[in-house]
Formats: sequence, C-alpha cells, structure tokens
Amino acid sequence: MGFMDKIKQSASKAKEKATNFSEQYQISEKFSSVRDSVKKSVGESSAKMKEWNSTRKELAQPLEEAIKRYTVAYIGGIPAYPKKKSGFIGMNIMPDHFAFRPTIGTKDWFNDYDIPYHQISELTIEKRTISTEEILLGAGDNANQQQENVICIFYTDAEGQKLTLRIEMMTGINIYQQAATCRELMALLRQHNITEQFQNTKKETSSENDIFAQLEKLDRLKTMGILTEEEFNEKKKVLLEKI
Repeated sequence: MGFMDKIKQSASKAKEKATNFSEQYQISEKFSSVRDSVKKSVGESSAKMKEWNSTRKELAQPLEEAIKRYTVAYIGGIPAYPKKKSGFIGMNIMPDHFAFRPTIGTKDWFNDYDIPYHQISELTIEKRTISTEEILLGAGDNANQQQENVICIFYTDAEGQKLTLRIEMMTGINIYQQAATCRELMALLRQHNITEQFQNTKKETSSENDIFAQLEKLDRLKTMGILTEEEFNEKKKVLLEKI
C-alpha cells in the first residue's frame, strides 16, 4: 500500500469514527436544540424590553386633562406607606385634585393616590439640606446648603384622618432647579385658582362674609336709631379686627 493510500485510509477511518461519535451522542441534535433555545431566549428578552419601554413611556405621560405633571420622590405621609421608599412618582395637577401615579420604578409598590383640593388645609414648601455627596458632585456649596424643594401637603383623608404628605420635587437636574420648579408649582396653583379650593381659604372667605354681613346689620341698626354712633363704632372696630 502506497503512502497516499494510507493517508486516504486513515482519513476515512477518522471520518467514520466522527460520524459514529456524533450519532452516538446526538451532537447535531443537541447543538440545534441549544441554538433554538438561544434564539427563543433572545426573542423573549427583546419582547420584554419592548414591553418595558412601552410601559415606562406610558407611565411617564401626564394624565388626560392634567394641567401639568411633575416628577417627585415619596418621603412619607400616606398610611399605606409609612416609610420613605425609593423610586419616582408622577404628580399630576388636575383641575380639582392632585393625582399621584406610579412610574416604572414604583409600580410594584405604589398605587394610584388622589387628594381632592377641598380636603387640603395648607400646602407649603420646606427646605432640604444638600448632602455632602451632592456638594462633591457640584450640586451645591457650603455657603448655600439649603433649598426649598420638599412639598408638604396638609390634608384630611376620606376617613377623617389629618395627614401630611411629604414629597421631594425631582423635576430639575439639580436641587437649585428643583427649588425653582417648586416656585413654578406655587405660581401655577395660584394662576389656576387651585389654592382658592383649599379648606383654609374657604373658611377665611366664609368668615369675612359673615363679618361684612354683621357690619351691614350694625349700619341698619344705627340708621334705625337702635344703636348710638358710639355703640356702632365700638362694635364695628371689634368686627374689623377679626378680618
């Protein structure tokens, strides 16, 4: 047998062994199965990513009829969530109520929460001290470490509980812009007469109306001669001090 014949014979035997090994251990089928599994996994991941992006965009949109939407972080005040939690919440300024809605990062723990304006007694903005980390990152300096970006809503819920919702404004790149956004929020509430819907405003308006009505009554009594000028002026002074 020549040299070339020996090489051909060796190659043929090697091919035969490889075929037998592949058939014995079903390598081709296993490789095909792994390939199909990888394709399926990639397809599922792609579909989940598309769904996640769609949900994220949807939750980031203002509600229909919302005047404005702000992004805030929850600090405390809702009985169902007694402790501060991570993630952002959408604060929608509606014509007659605040509508708080979850974002993609809070949808697992935060449920829709509304506060009608007529249940609110007061809304204030508190200062927050800038952290050392924020100073190092360029968000503040030692000379100006406090900025007003914490929104406090004092309200009474449907069960009659007096509560205070505290949230931090997150719309804005840094704490200075967030504080500016809070000032914008207060101006927006006044512009749309939302603060006029708060409880304390109604009470003050009602009280003032009562005083004016009493002044008119005093004036009629004086005209009728029931009250003297001196008595009228004394009672008038007492009423005017209440305004």
